[in-house]
Amino acid sequence: MGKKAKRQGGSPRKQSSPEEPQVKEKPAGRKNKKKQPVQQARENPNWLLTALAGAGMVLTAYLVVTVWLDQPPLYCHEGSSCDIVQRSRWGTFLALPTAFWGFLTYTALAYIGLRIRNPMPHWKSAWTISMAGLGYSVYLIAVSLFVIKAACAYCIVSFSIMTVIFGVVTFQRPKELPTFNFAAFARQTVIITAVIVGAMHLHYSGIFDPAAGPEDPFLRGLAEHLTRDKAILYGAYW
Repeated sequence: MGKKAKRQGGSPRKQSSPEEPQVKEKPAGRKNKKKQPVQQARENPNWLLTALAGAGMVLTAYLVVTVWLDQPPLYCHEGSSCDIVQRSRWGTFLALPTAFWGFLTYTALAYIGLRIRNPMPHWKSAWTISMAGLGYSVYLIAVSLFVIKAACAYCIVSFSIMTVIFGVVTFQRPKELPTFNFAAFARQTVIITAVIVGAMHLHYSGIFDPAAGPEDPFLRGLAEHLTRDKAILYGAYW
């Protein structure tokens, strides 16, 4: 009787049928998030980007050295179109040759190609820098053709290299992230490039630094007149 009463008093266990799937309750307040596909790091450097950036580094480094040595570049004799462009006010920025800033841009791209292996940061940084470099190159080419009315072969070669780099980086955009808003990122990069080029233009217009602005036509004419007449200035002080 005792065993029977014990069996009746105990709560019966409900055995789950093997055919009935057990449903796990999800914690309240936790939302389902789509998992992004894991991107694998690049096994090898981006040799194409590195090679193109290296070519730009060699070109701009050569131009910087010729400026610092006060020697004209090869096939850029005095009075030529190349010489006129190189000696214009657009040939320097912040007291440094414009080619020096191009060298830094190409160096940054070469570093990205060699060292940054994570696909998305690699592409974003390379695309942003190459677009800024291309925008500045377009600005300088437009100035040389429409303002200075002269063409520099070295500038055209640098512009071509930067254009190819931008095209290569654009083609290499990763496709693994479907939620990446390329249009918004491109719009942001265009705005950054426009701000950089606009600031450069204001600098060369003399807004930030009057010494970097246009020359006074009267003073230029006076200097040319004195040079043509071989005038000599004598002075004395006590």
